[in-house]
Amino acid sequence: MSSGVLVVGHGSKLDFNKDLVVKAAAKMAATKEFGPVTAAFMQLNQPDIRTGIGELVKQGVDTIYVQPCFLASGIHLTEDIPGEIGLQKGATETTMNVDGKTIVLRYCEPIGDDDRIAQILGDRVRARAKKG
Repeated sequence: MSSGVLVVGHGSKLDFNKDLVVKAAAKMAATKEFGPVTAAFMQLNQPDIRTGIGELVKQGVDTIYVQPCFLASGIHLTEDIPGEIGLQKGATETTMNVDGKTIVLRYCEPIGDDDRIAQILGDRVRARAKKG
């Protein structure tokens, strides 16, 4: 079994927002801890979620961890992304047929209430405070 990660962003007309998700996925990939990692988007940007899944399958992945790149849960995380990957309400795992292969999809939690967020925010305030 070979696993990979699909980092899912919202999508935006602003390149900066797309690039943030793509760079996060690239940094995860660079650790080589998770197998292939690629970014995908719900809307406005490419690749879309299904295309991202297909890209990972082409790399030999048969288990995909779908990691939303969102701070908090909302309708996109509870309905839109799960609907796109075929998850039943309340489920966190499903299968999908991609090019004749059965792929396992495991849905991960958003960033959420994590102490590291407060640390990052504190770092930003300290950096700004140094500028006066």
